[in-house]
Amino acid sequence: MDNELQQMLRDSAQGYLGGAGGAAHARKVRDDQAGFDAAAWASFGELGWTGVLLPESLGGSELGLEPALTLAEEMGRTIAPEPFVASAVIAATLLAASTASAATELASALAEGQRSVTFAWQESRGVLGAPAFDTYFANGTLTGAKVHVPGWHPGVALLVAAGSDDGPVVLVVDPAAAGVSVTAQRLTDGSFAADIAFEKVVLGDDAVLLSGEAAAAAIDQALARGTVALAAQLEGLAGALWRMTADYMKDRSQFGSRLSDFQALRHQMVDLYAQIELAAASWRAAATALDAGEGAAVAIHAAKARCSQAAQDMSRWAIQYHGAFGYTDEADVGLFVHAALTWSTWLGNPAAHRRAALMAHRSGNVRHG
Repeated sequence: MDNELQQMLRDSAQGYLGGAGGAAHARKVRDDQAGFDAAAWASFGELGWTGVLLPESLGGSELGLEPALTLAEEMGRTIAPEPFVASAVIAATLLAASTASAATELASALAEGQRSVTFAWQESRGVLGAPAFDTYFANGTLTGAKVHVPGWHPGVALLVAAGSDDGPVVLVVDPAAAGVSVTAQRLTDGSFAADIAFEKVVLGDDAVLLSGEAAAAAIDQALARGTVALAAQLEGLAGALWRMTADYMKDRSQFGSRLSDFQALRHQMVDLYAQIELAAASWRAAATALDAGEGAAVAIHAAKARCSQAAQDMSRWAIQYHGAFGYTDEADVGLFVHAALTWSTWLGNPAAHRRAALMAHRSGNVRHG
């Protein structure tokens, strides 16, 4: 159940996204070569969403994780293409943990919706959590490569995780700097991710935002929060797609009867509804465990696995019930399916998280990843 603050945020999100969001907005951003709507992101800032995890001293509201998850769920329901999880959850967690002047400047711009920020940490595909980084920062020079950097668009601010002689570091890197090579790729939902190579990129001392144990802890926290937020977004998507499909079943006729009149189809929809409700309970349980700071790993992996699976299953049945119409570009259902495909595999697919949950349970490991 939402508390009063969460309900206020939910009402705000439904009011704005109901008018300015939804399928039409998703199509607009998908068809834009930048894959990003700066005006929409600025509106997120004006509403206080981009600073929900940032301290008040930096222009944020520091409302905490649960309000951020409420927003993520509503963005899933309207398949909002804005990089809320990548920027306002993952990157914001890192910026809030740093006292460096560069972090302060970026956090203030993020809170106001003037900039989006992305975090590059993956070095190979299909790996959960933060690896031992081969990308290395030494003597003021960064060398290495990252894959699948999310929320990519021209003008995005870039944070990079790397190894160093003092342990892991989080750096701020100008994507236009000499030695930085970016290969952007459009994803199924129309957004962009990037593979980035760093060839002896020279950085100043002010580029280091976090280092050592502080960097490791912030990275773990950021990825854990991001995984739970993405799970909430997936559950929101699945719930909206269920309602869209249920409404369509009342209108579509076959053999002289509405689809909703067929008992077998109704039973399947009930099963899907139960799966989505369990998915909602799973990410809420993960959020509680993460805030408590203990036993979170199993809950987080389980939530991402369950919510991803719910979105994938609902997508398959939505296409089944909509028939050939569901495959057309004009059908909104296709936009939801494409978003589900992208979101359910980012930060780990269901099978990977089920394996990780089992391993974490057996080892008693409470850290995410």
